[in-house]
Amino acid sequence: MGAMLDAPWNGVVFTPPTAIDIATIGDAIVNRLSSQIHSIEIAHYPDRPETWRMTHPVGAALVKYNGARYGELLDTAAIIQERILEFEISVMTRDLGWAVGGDPSGPSPGAYAIIEAVRTALTGYRIPGCRQMYPVREKFVKRDKKGSKQGGVWTYGSTFALSTVAVEASDADGFPLFVKGIAMDEGGLTSVTVDAAAYTFNSNLQVQLPQGNVFALSITASGGGSLILGTDFSVDRAGGIVTAIPGGAISAGETVQIAYTYAEEVIAAAGQSEPTD
Repeated sequence: MGAMLDAPWNGVVFTPPTAIDIATIGDAIVNRLSSQIHSIEIAHYPDRPETWRMTHPVGAALVKYNGARYGELLDTAAIIQERILEFEISVMTRDLGWAVGGDPSGPSPGAYAIIEAVRTALTGYRIPGCRQMYPVREKFVKRDKKGSKQGGVWTYGSTFALSTVAVEASDADGFPLFVKGIAMDEGGLTSVTVDAAAYTFNSNLQVQLPQGNVFALSITASGGGSLILGTDFSVDRAGGIVTAIPGGAISAGETVQIAYTYAEEVIAAAGQSEPTD
């Protein structure tokens, strides 16, 4: 007995649905902030910050990769480690949200309001293949002077972390993941009894039975006496091989009567649409 396959099966090569790399995570963070905060510009940190100028009338949030820490090795046969990545969100606004002595709610979203919006958007956010993001620190970075290139901008840094797994690269094997398998019934539920028949031991003192997965066997010598398992012979139950024990009652070339019971085995191979009994 065995399971029927719907179609030939040649093995499967697993490919993660999302590449867990810096650029992929950075893009996910930018997209998350863009979908949650609409009052400022959301972008990646410029590769030439000395030439970048904030043009949005309210402010901007720029996403930058800060680095990563690696944990202890988690396996003895391969390099597998926890990788904790940190990303900093540079929040840049033209004011803090109110004028001196004014209403704290302010006429427009200021630095404090944007910092809170960033924290809310990213705390608990899960990127596929990573654990949830969490805040690490917030800090004041600087304030440009009114006459500077940015025109008097407040800059704060909000750092967030998330963890994933770093695994060493490996080459794909050049053979199918599954070649051949044999499933054996060990409980005798599919047992088949074979009546006694004549078998002759070869020069290696062995008899190969037609079936394997043997779980009951008896041997009668040519003189009619019963032979003893462990004294006169041994049995490879999986392979169906009977071997005479030197010093026992069986010799090479001797013909005996063997009766046995075997359980069904199912063989499945790559490319087959159904198993072979």
